[in-house]
Amino acid sequence: MNENKTFSAIPMRTWRWLGVNEALVPENLTDTIKKQQILVEAGQKDQVIFTNRDSAQYEVQVHIADGGELHLINVQLVAADQPCTSRVKVYVGKGAKFSYTGVEAGASHVAAELTVDMAGDDSVSDIWSLYFGDGSRKVDMNYVIRQGGKRTDANMQVRGALLGSSEKTFRGTLDFLEGAKGSVGRENEEVVLLSPTVRNRSVPIMLSHEDDVDGHHAVSIGKMDEEKLFYLMSRGLDLADAQRLVVEASFNPVLDRIPDEALKTEIDEHLQRRLSNG
Repeated sequence: MNENKTFSAIPMRTWRWLGVNEALVPENLTDTIKKQQILVEAGQKDQVIFTNRDSAQYEVQVHIADGGELHLINVQLVAADQPCTSRVKVYVGKGAKFSYTGVEAGASHVAAELTVDMAGDDSVSDIWSLYFGDGSRKVDMNYVIRQGGKRTDANMQVRGALLGSSEKTFRGTLDFLEGAKGSVGRENEEVVLLSPTVRNRSVPIMLSHEDDVDGHHAVSIGKMDEEKLFYLMSRGLDLADAQRLVVEASFNPVLDRIPDEALKTEIDEHLQRRLSNG
């Protein structure tokens, strides 16, 4: 049994009664661990797409050498009655760039961790992710960007939508380490609540051990606009179609980063099915 085991934790603990310090390992999770390693050599540019459709524990380790660039696209489309975990650890060297596009659109319970160590001076990280919850689905995410090098630039943008009685916790941390002089970091989460019975917990965290840094974080939580819904439905759309248009508008900035048109179509069809069943 996997219950009560910690999968991931935030760097700085808060009051335990809030229930956000740890992401737990989903119950009934398979012991299957699928591991991947990505090495981007100095000056190399690469793009990697992972599409996870099976219940498993997914682990990816990434090393980007000085001056290298990587765009990692990580799409989770596990069946709605199966749990999974995803752990991605990234090292970013001097003058290197890491781009990440994440999609958490499946599984009954997903625990996802992304840790980016920006050790190199002048390194860049650009993180864009989306999540979708419906029914009684649980989404538990913990993203941490550690900015250790001088003049690093980190951007974390997350979009989400919740339907039914789904639950979501998103923890996003920007951690400016000692020595990260001249570094900047931005973190923003936008979530649309499509039902009054969802449970949403957003935990933006900013830590700083250096004076000469510039950090910003924000969370936007919006309920479905009844007037907008009425307008869309008055134009002949049913509730599911109206909700789909609102979700698409929110998710497009993330999905537009995926170059594989067939994969984007698969994600869209997956979301449409879940919206229709929600």
